[in-house]
Amino acid sequence: MQQVSPDEAKAIFPENDRPEQIEPSVWRLPLPLPFALRAVNVYLIGDDTGHWTLIDAGLGLPADETAFRAGLAQADVALEEIGALVLTHAHPDHIGMAKMIQGASGAPIYMLADEIKTLYIAWGEGNEIVSKRLEQEYVANGLNVGAPEALNGYSGSSGDQPRRRRRMVFPLPPHEVFTPLADDQEITLGGWSYRTIWTPGHSDHHLCLLREDGLFIAGDHVLPAITPNIGLYPESRPNPLRDYFGALERVKALNTRLTLPGHGLPFVALADRAEAIRLHHVERSAALLALVRERPTGANAASLARELFGTRLRSLDDYRFALVETLAHLEYLRAEGNVRRIETLADQQDEAQAHRHITYLPA
Repeated sequence: MQQVSPDEAKAIFPENDRPEQIEPSVWRLPLPLPFALRAVNVYLIGDDTGHWTLIDAGLGLPADETAFRAGLAQADVALEEIGALVLTHAHPDHIGMAKMIQGASGAPIYMLADEIKTLYIAWGEGNEIVSKRLEQEYVANGLNVGAPEALNGYSGSSGDQPRRRRRMVFPLPPHEVFTPLADDQEITLGGWSYRTIWTPGHSDHHLCLLREDGLFIAGDHVLPAITPNIGLYPESRPNPLRDYFGALERVKALNTRLTLPGHGLPFVALADRAEAIRLHHVERSAALLALVRERPTGANAASLARELFGTRLRSLDDYRFALVETLAHLEYLRAEGNVRRIETLADQQDEAQAHRHITYLPA
């Protein structure tokens, strides 16, 4: 096993973190992220046949690949020994190196079938249509990323001004290397049997895996120290928060012994943590409903998000995530009959520049 010195680890891995062997043939490799959430986990899971399964693929920046390769060396696993790659969901910090890893190892990639479709729609060539629709939704709900005054209290540094987001395109693996999965399917990876579990909410077709011995691969469905972002996007299922509540209840009933999360350290009490996250969202929905009821003439989602999240909004990305999560809660409340939504077309002289305006009011 090739050890990484403390000085090397400090330069390569996220601050105060480094690869660790969780149990025999299970390694957590933390990879750096260039934003507030400082690390994302990928996991190496082996067996006594020499087969290694990799869970998720990092963001894909050069620093991620450096940390990934150093982690492989510390675990004494060659990239070519990876026999399967599982992607829990199609968010950037979980897919970035998938093409490189698959190309070097020849490993098949496992993912829920509908999340494979999302992967190519959201991050492949031609995704400018999705990007444009998302920006239109930001504007319709009161967050115009092209106008500084729209943020109304944005507290980022003077060099981090509101801007239109550059379209992101990831180097994606070819379609033919994917093995699409269905919910509640038994699959064999190496010498282990796993059950697939569809857990919508954080993404529409998020995948968790339960190994036959109770090892639970959670992705970003349940995290130990933070609550996963549950957002409503133009391409989303209509009520992601309701989906998420159902998926939390589903995993609470599982017989698990250890949970491997996408961020943070492995933990034991999955049912307790899932319930704590559920209560957090119940409380947030109640707080948001109170804000809406204080505004009988209506308010847009961006203004409600600013009040709901307050000083925690420190960057433009914070505002974006807060807005889509606020929308998820508002749509949940609307489906429950507690709020209503009115959509109008802004009155402008130039009809070509007119845009939608969405307001939420008490029911």
